[in-house]
Amino acid sequence: MKETLAKRLVADLMEWTVERATSDFAWLDLMVNYKFDSYQQYGPGHRFYVHLLRWLSQYEKSDRDCMWKFLREQLVYISQDEIHHLVSLTGPVIEREMRTAVAKELNLPVYRVDDDPEASRRLAEMQCRTLYVGVSDGARIDVFRRYNEGAVNNEQIVAMIEISALKQAKLKEKLQERLDAIKSTAPATFEWVCLIDDFTASGTTSIRDEGEGKWGGKVERFIQEVDTTRNEAPLITDDAHIQVHHYMASKAASISVSDLLERFQATLMGLRFIPSFSYVLPEDVVIASAAHPDLAALLEKRYDPGVETTHTGRVALGYKQCGLPLVLDHNTPNNSVATLWARSDPKAKRYDKDNHMSPLFPRRQRHSDVRP
Repeated sequence: MKETLAKRLVADLMEWTVERATSDFAWLDLMVNYKFDSYQQYGPGHRFYVHLLRWLSQYEKSDRDCMWKFLREQLVYISQDEIHHLVSLTGPVIEREMRTAVAKELNLPVYRVDDDPEASRRLAEMQCRTLYVGVSDGARIDVFRRYNEGAVNNEQIVAMIEISALKQAKLKEKLQERLDAIKSTAPATFEWVCLIDDFTASGTTSIRDEGEGKWGGKVERFIQEVDTTRNEAPLITDDAHIQVHHYMASKAASISVSDLLERFQATLMGLRFIPSFSYVLPEDVVIASAAHPDLAALLEKRYDPGVETTHTGRVALGYKQCGLPLVLDHNTPNNSVATLWARSDPKAKRYDKDNHMSPLFPRRQRHSDVRP
């Protein structure tokens, strides 16, 4: 469908006057050309306006203005350029934490680190003994490497949590070469580890308390991985700093991750965990019944339970009821409200044909149920 036809159909569907259509399409054309049309989960030849027409059509006439207002005033779309900007901020965030650690170790104010010869030497050694780990595809570890060219060595970067014994040995071999180059006598083990991910909305993917002394999440998986070689050929020091960095987080997740890391640290000996974020979304973006009663009620009413899986539960307001109006350029988080990303499947066991859902920004699921 051509864009001109799609826009005319949208204007007819919304029953806009010429003046209203001119005003609203001026804004929408800007967003479509700058952001929306580049959404990476659109299929070949698919464009935003066609998805918008289908998305608005699924709502009753009386509800369409509410959904248009949601799109116009509350949707948060993070483009690829904006995500890359958050990646570019990561290096300075990590260095600031290192400077703070060095200053604390040597009992200096942070601003004296560059002036003090011993502090400068210690910072250079710490940076040399740092390992950067991408814990998901969204970590964009290749982009991170390019932004930190010259400051971070390629042999300090791994693209996944699972690090084989052979890879660990290679990392330590290259670390020893770098330590020799700066004339350091420190052992060839990493004293700082940066676990890098793109986004957290609930915090459970990173770290979670599963009860009865059991922990789960990517941080716990990394600790398990390095524990396999700890006795014979340790990859990290016993008192290593583990910096868990996200390019972006919801306000609730930033609090949850910080609290859980502190509790997880208490179960271990020596390791120190540091949460950090390039950007934390403000709390007022969340769609909740208290703050947005009409919109929340509509999203709960116009909902097909057939989109749920055993991994998600009810997601009318997003996974874990996070209520985010968020779209990332490469995919839409399932913590976002379902109307943005959920696609109904008539074959689903609990499919509700009266509430069939067509997404505005289709999501590519990471976990799904196995169906016969």
